[in-house]
Amino acid sequence: MNYIWETVLQAEKDNKKRDELHFVDAVNPSPYMEVSFVDLNLKAPEEEIIEVNPLYRLQDVFGELFDKNIEGMLRTRELFFDVCLHYIAQLDLREGISKEDYYYEALNQDIVQGRYGMHTKEDFQFFEKKEQKIVLRFYLQLLKTRNYQEIFKKVIVALYPCAYVYESNETDDELLVYLGVTETIEEERRVTFLKDMFLPLRERVHFFYEHHFGIIGVDETMMIDEMVLF
Repeated sequence: MNYIWETVLQAEKDNKKRDELHFVDAVNPSPYMEVSFVDLNLKAPEEEIIEVNPLYRLQDVFGELFDKNIEGMLRTRELFFDVCLHYIAQLDLREGISKEDYYYEALNQDIVQGRYGMHTKEDFQFFEKKEQKIVLRFYLQLLKTRNYQEIFKKVIVALYPCAYVYESNETDDELLVYLGVTETIEEERRVTFLKDMFLPLRERVHFFYEHHFGIIGVDETMMIDEMVLF
């Protein structure tokens, strides 16, 4: 790992928030690396403090600004250094960003800041980071197509590999969803989140967790003690 943007991405994969990272001028910087690790075998920072050699890429910009021979205003210089490096990392991560990436990030911020409601914000946290990306990707598709049932089926199967989604034979606005996972309060809040985000209010959804409901003619679903009645 060489560049600060790589460090930021890895930290976020490890569930660290970008704002929690603190960039400092490396005490013993390497002329061959932007990020300075004592142990070169480390794949990610073990702490929030990250030592950086600001002259590795940006000597023309920071050569005089962060000259270590300048004395005084140490704390102010440290704060300014951290702000500058956060800004540089943000610029790096935005290079090559597509319009869809921009919409994805805007939607993510809307949810985590509570613009979709506090209940939605809280339930969104029950999904892992990679699962949140799946949810947002399919929600963007929903905004484009308005194909509620189809997109709902896709996001369910993407998040629950053992899942099956059935349409009711009796009504158009009713779905039966087998998830194939243990029923917990957390799972109940996750699927409620998905139902509220991807389906209109008129849609009725029945969720089945560990046991499939019995289907006449399908022997695998008609096993005693391994099915539920519906």
